[in-house]
Amino acid sequence: MRSLLRLFGIRDLRAQSVGRTLRGLRTGDQTELYIGLGLAALSYLGKTAPRKKLLYRKMLPEGSALVIHHKRIGDPKIEVIKPR
Repeated sequence: MRSLLRLFGIRDLRAQSVGRTLRGLRTGDQTELYIGLGLAALSYLGKTAPRKKLLYRKMLPEGSALVIHHKRIGDPKIEVIKPR
């Protein structure tokens, strides 16, 4: 979001995309129309992105490894490999 604010000087991407698209249609300016449609696509893709979910949190000693096996639907198997 910060990159869009810095790039376009906007905060609400959806409102800006509708405004630019309508302005491009009204004036016949193809560049404005394509920018508005591109911003609408970015807004749509930003809303449909999958949300992250925290599966496991633990501080591990240096040299150890954490392996997560998630092959089937259900809870993942978490394996902590410690140095010998």
